[in-house]
Amino acid sequence: MSEPRKQAPRYRDRTVVLDTLDHGEVTVPEPAWCIGHDDDLVEYLADVTHDGPVITADVVTAQYGRERILEARITQAPHGEIRPEPLPLLHVHLDVDATVAVKDGRNLTRALRAAAARIDRALDELAHLRGERQ
Repeated sequence: MSEPRKQAPRYRDRTVVLDTLDHGEVTVPEPAWCIGHDDDLVEYLADVTHDGPVITADVVTAQYGRERILEARITQAPHGEIRPEPLPLLHVHLDVDATVAVKDGRNLTRALRAAAARIDRALDELAHLRGERQ
């Protein structure tokens, strides 16, 4: 079995040319917020996903050190077969599992407030991209 090939995207004015396993070379619209496809593997057209920059929040505690508690990004899979995403969505991953004393608990609540503020800003951007009122 051969190793998967990496994409060799060719960017043009608001489009990108990608290789697919099922449709060969395709030209798809490329949203301005997409970080690109340079590290993507060649897959099926339905697997082509546009992803924005990663939004993060960390907490620093005496017991656990620095821990990432939030990763989020704007994403869109317009060619999906099971659940196509004609408009961008916000993918959010929160991860907190800790037993803390007061000082570390306060650090955690500050980090959660920062995470909430970052999610709110991303949602404002998402509403703009989707043409929705806030």
